[in-house]
Amino acid sequence: MKVTAMQEYGLRCVMQLVACWPAASLTVRQIAERERLTPVYVEKLLVVLRRAGLVKSTRGVKGGYALSRLPSEISAADVLGALGHVDLGAGLCNRFTGTAKSCVHQGGCGIRPVWGLLTQFIYGYLNRLSLEQLSRGEGDVASAVERLCKEKT
Repeated sequence: MKVTAMQEYGLRCVMQLVACWPAASLTVRQIAERERLTPVYVEKLLVVLRRAGLVKSTRGVKGGYALSRLPSEISAADVLGALGHVDLGAGLCNRFTGTAKSCVHQGGCGIRPVWGLLTQFIYGYLNRLSLEQLSRGEGDVASAVERLCKEKT
């Protein structure tokens, strides 16, 4: 699975909102400065996340962006999915066809089920990982990740 720049930066921007939750909201400029991104790009990401219902915006002098729900109620999959879903299943077969109009293995592919299962596993895992969990220190997050992986096996 390849995480796009939009997904990576979007998740980082959302984590800035988690860090100040629930006391304050942040402006686009504040998030951009903290993440070393351009305000235009941060605004683009936040508009997508607002349309997905993950963040809310408030206008005015004390305005800015804040999470629309508790950090424990928003998963990593929610954020990444809002910024672009990765499909390793049938969609992959339509993108990589070589020089043909469609994949030469369209009728019976032993690889396609593997990609589909990987997509389900990755998003199932990310769906169980909340922003609240991601806000803990790196060691705590690593332990949580390890526990989640062991639960599935």
